[in-house]
Amino acid sequence: MGEDTSIAAEPRGGRREQNKAENRTALLKAARAVFAEMGFGAASVRDIVRRTDLASGTFYNYFKDKDEIFEAVVGELTGELLRRHHAGRARAATTEEFFRRHYAVYFDFIVEDAELLALARKNFTAIRTLLDKPDVRALAQALNDDIRAAMANGLLPRVDVPYLAAAMGGIAFEISVIMVARDPVDPAAAVEFATRLMMGGLEDLPRKA
Repeated sequence: MGEDTSIAAEPRGGRREQNKAENRTALLKAARAVFAEMGFGAASVRDIVRRTDLASGTFYNYFKDKDEIFEAVVGELTGELLRRHHAGRARAATTEEFFRRHYAVYFDFIVEDAELLALARKNFTAIRTLLDKPDVRALAQALNDDIRAAMANGLLPRVDVPYLAAAMGGIAFEISVIMVARDPVDPAAAVEFATRLMMGGLEDLPRKA
C-alpha cells in the first residue's frame, strides 16, 4: 500500500477570505477612530489608512471612498442597535417599559465608550445624510414591527403606526444630539424625559380603526 501523503488543506480560498475579512475589519476600526477624532468633514482616506498596516491602495479594494466607509461604520452600529432592541423594547411587558427600553438602548449605547461618544458628537450632521440608507432604514422597520406587535399584545393603543414610529425615532435622534453636547452626559435623564413625553401624550392621540 502506498503511503498516504495527503495533508489537511484549508478550504479553497479560505486564507484569502480570512485576510480580506481582517483587512476590512482593520479599515473599519481605523475609520471609526478617525471619524471620532476628526469628524467626517475633516477626515480623509489617507488619515484612515495611516491607522492601519495596509498599503494605501488596499483601501480601494474594500471601499470606493470616504463616504462608503462612513456608511459602513454607521451600518455596523445600527446592526448592534437592532440586536439590542430585540432584547429590549421587543420584550417589554408594559407601555412605559416599551418606551423606556426604546430610548435606553439608544442613549446608553451612545455613551457606553468614549470613542462612540466622540463619534456621535462630531458626526451627527453626516449621520443625518444616511437616514434613508438600508442599514438605518432597518432600524425604522424594526420599530414599526415592534409597535405593531405591542398593539396586538395590548401594550399600545391602535394609533397611526408610521406616525408613532417617526415620532419615537425623531425624539431619540434629536434628544441624543443635545444629550451628547452636555457635560456631564446624562443618558438616564434623557431616557426619563423621552419616556415621560411619550407617556404623557399617548392617550391624546387619535385612534385607528
